[in-house]
Amino acid sequence: MSTRPNQPSGRRRETTRPMDAPQVLVGRTLEGRYRLDEVLNTGGMGIIFSATQLSIGRRVAVKILRPSLTKNPSLVERFQLEVETVAQIAHPNVVKLIDTGRDSTGLTYLVMEFVEGKTLRQALRHRELRLSDILRVFAQVCDALIETHGQQIIHRDLKFDNIMIQRMRDGSIHVKLLDFGVAKLLSQDHNLTEGGQVAGTPAIVAPELVDGAEPTARSDLYSLGVLLFASFAGRLPFTADNDLELMRAHKTEPLPNVRKIVGDQVPEEVVDLTYELLAKDPSHRPRSAHATARRLRRMADRFDEQFPDATAYVPPESVALEQTPEKIEKISGIKPIDTDDGNSDRNGGGLFGRLFSRQVVAPMSVVAGLFSILMILVIALIYFLYQELM
Repeated sequence: MSTRPNQPSGRRRETTRPMDAPQVLVGRTLEGRYRLDEVLNTGGMGIIFSATQLSIGRRVAVKILRPSLTKNPSLVERFQLEVETVAQIAHPNVVKLIDTGRDSTGLTYLVMEFVEGKTLRQALRHRELRLSDILRVFAQVCDALIETHGQQIIHRDLKFDNIMIQRMRDGSIHVKLLDFGVAKLLSQDHNLTEGGQVAGTPAIVAPELVDGAEPTARSDLYSLGVLLFASFAGRLPFTADNDLELMRAHKTEPLPNVRKIVGDQVPEEVVDLTYELLAKDPSHRPRSAHATARRLRRMADRFDEQFPDATAYVPPESVALEQTPEKIEKISGIKPIDTDDGNSDRNGGGLFGRLFSRQVVAPMSVVAGLFSILMILVIALIYFLYQELM
């Protein structure tokens, strides 16, 4: 069955798709080694594909820099910095870098292990995690942060869709942390973010970063707190009509009453840790990812002892867990790709990755009023035409 549209004979239809539209690249083979099979995710700078490493028939993930951006030296440098960042990390809870390169057409790419599983958002939406499971997921995210922070790397974009969960054969959970595209490598003097921009996702940004302060390990812990809050509440701690207002809310608005939202479902010590992680002042947050991981595991163990037959945790709300498309930067006019639940959550996005979307519905009174006006105009037009004919 062909998916190519019918074309008039003797004429060739001009294509209007941008050169780096994701679908154009599907089926392409990079340097005879990696075949791009399917689009997994899209962003302003890069496109992530499910691919095949042809030499051994292994499934991998390939991230490419959009072809239209390869002539921009600063963006190429930023992409290369991501390669250097991921290459430095070797940890069970961080996605593994396999290869990197640039093909004969100038296509710049990096190859990573393909992680089977679900995003944290998907696992929560499908009600697959007990409360203790959620705590252990975040403990493993902290394990990844212990390694990255130890190498002076701040992730800066922790969100549901960058946390992959694998269910092992023995029933245990294994976590992989993805996407270091906006990571800050403190050991190098790279300043690749344009003036006035805040790198990362406004829905999870630490307050100190809104004013342009240098990110620290505790900036990542704040984002971790946002995700912990959203996992148990089913909603984000702050909402706003636009990205700027949302970032200001993280800096100025008081944290909602967590206990009132989650009721008695969540132990007090979990609520206390959430408040600490979301402190406006970085010095009031836990001192490290290592200390946070220890607390999370202790709480998970105690919960399992007290409630050995606990079922999956269901938050009181679910707006933060809805599947939403990533907000893609307006580069070359590319629009977000429609994806099913098994592909990317984008997202989210994202929105710079915003984790939810808002619908706007016109009141019925407005609709009725507009319809009445339209009918009056139609009747008036018919009347004038009738007068002209007479």
